[in-house]
Amino acid sequence: MCPGESKSSPRRIRAAERHRQALALRLNGESFARIATLLGYKDSSGAYLAVEAALKRVPAAEAASYRKLNIERLNEMRLEARVLEGSKRIEYEIKIQEREARYLGLDAPSRTEVTGKDGEPLLTFTLIPRPPRIEDSTEEIK
Repeated sequence: MCPGESKSSPRRIRAAERHRQALALRLNGESFARIATLLGYKDSSGAYLAVEAALKRVPAAEAASYRKLNIERLNEMRLEARVLEGSKRIEYEIKIQEREARYLGLDAPSRTEVTGKDGEPLLTFTLIPRPPRIEDSTEEIK
């Protein structure tokens, strides 16, 4: 967004429409790479960000519909993974579960704590100007 740009400027209206189109394509099962190609985004991450921006503007019921659709897709993938064997099947299932947890908001927010060397607290210093020294004077204070 450009500073001072109106919410109803032609550029913002075109961007919002493009976001809406990206969401519609995603709801129809298109991949982010395909959406990027169709709508002229540089790459799939641009399409992903467009869908996310559109989701922020849609009513909660529509966003829930999008989540439900994606959960259904994950369940289809889970069924398809049953033909895999061994560690490949386990890896696939773990990825599906991770994605499902993100869609459903099951993962607790990650907490990051920054520490110093060997887990010690970080030391911070604030430098303040040093007051002038009062030197011993040979003169007597009267």
